[in-house]
Amino acid sequence: MNQIKLLLVVTLIFSTIPIAQAQSTLPWIEEYTITNYSTGQTTLEWSSDTGEILQNAPVLAGDEYQITFTLNVRQTVDNAVLTLTLTNFMNQQSESTYWEVGPEFPRTADYNPAQRTISLHHNQGVYEVTATGKISSDATTYTGEGLTLHRPLEITLIELDGPVGTDYDDVTVTVIDNKIDDYRFLLDQKKAELQQYENTGVDPAYIQLYENFVALSEEQAEQGLVDNAMDLLNNLEVDTTPVETGPSWMERYFLPAVGGLALIAILGVFLFIRTNSKLGFVKMVVEDQIREMEALQSRASRIDRNLASRLDEINSRLKETENA
Repeated sequence: MNQIKLLLVVTLIFSTIPIAQAQSTLPWIEEYTITNYSTGQTTLEWSSDTGEILQNAPVLAGDEYQITFTLNVRQTVDNAVLTLTLTNFMNQQSESTYWEVGPEFPRTADYNPAQRTISLHHNQGVYEVTATGKISSDATTYTGEGLTLHRPLEITLIELDGPVGTDYDDVTVTVIDNKIDDYRFLLDQKKAELQQYENTGVDPAYIQLYENFVALSEEQAEQGLVDNAMDLLNNLEVDTTPVETGPSWMERYFLPAVGGLALIAILGVFLFIRTNSKLGFVKMVVEDQIREMEALQSRASRIDRNLASRLDEINSRLKETENA
């Protein structure tokens, strides 16, 4: 008799395995749309049909969003419960609840849309769910020792878990902040300007200087020093763009200094890897850039007073950062 019971249990277990595997090979969340709550603008869309993200605007830390997604439960599993969780990166602001579901949603008895986690019975069906929340303002920033670093961050906003906490699916996006967004806009402008210079006979030495400043700016931004990166790009303005007439003033005075700045950035990355210290690395970069910026100011004062003045402003901000 006991052998018969054991056989029935084993048969039941193995009979459920193909069903679970069939679901696991297909997405649970088939598509989602993220909409800016304040403007109503569709920020991005994703569909499992293409696997591609159609992004109209960046997802910004500090903004409030509605995430509407389609959940496809392809089979019923008796006595099984699924859970949807809005992660701690999302907080309530305009709405008193996080979740909105339709009447067909197989909610459990303890369903509460004001809680981050809601549960549903593992019933076959396709359900549309909407979650609303504000992304934490500080999600992409690190502040310490008077320094603020801004870095893009890949954030999971919604998680779908199966029985015993098994990860089934999620909604994960890359989040930036307004400072990073402003830098990227400025960077695009400068790259377009550089392309125009390359097509209009501008002095190659100046173009090389321009390229070096853009590259150094990108390195600074990658390290999180977005304010410094923007200062470098804003520095790429002169009263008159030099044309190619032989050895240029940029070639004589500025290229050695810019090469030094690039070398500092490379050495800084090496030291950062060795020390694994963000603040130590940033402090080293700031100190070296102050010295290089002072050398640039001396040379610039003989060529372009406006340029020298902008370099002096950058240098002053670097010193304030160093002493913070």
